[in-house]
Amino acid sequence: MFVTLVAVLCHVSSGSPGACVEEIVTDSSKSEISFQSCMIEGEIGVAKWMSEHPIYRTDWTLQRFKCAAGHYTPHVNS
Repeated sequence: MFVTLVAVLCHVSSGSPGACVEEIVTDSSKSEISFQSCMIEGEIGVAKWMSEHPIYRTDWTLQRFKCAAGHYTPHVNS
């Protein structure tokens, strides 16, 4: 099964509920992620990914992560 690990990140200094974004962290085409490993280790994977992406190192917090079956398209806040 194809799996996508998605992080929902919110900008902490804005205080606006619309200041959250969805980012695809990885998927089955880039790693050997399974749905089970995503559910168990997803938060660890997101933390590592955040530490490697300078834009998300400061002033952003992980609101949640999700493991989506199949190819996932991030939602855009308007």
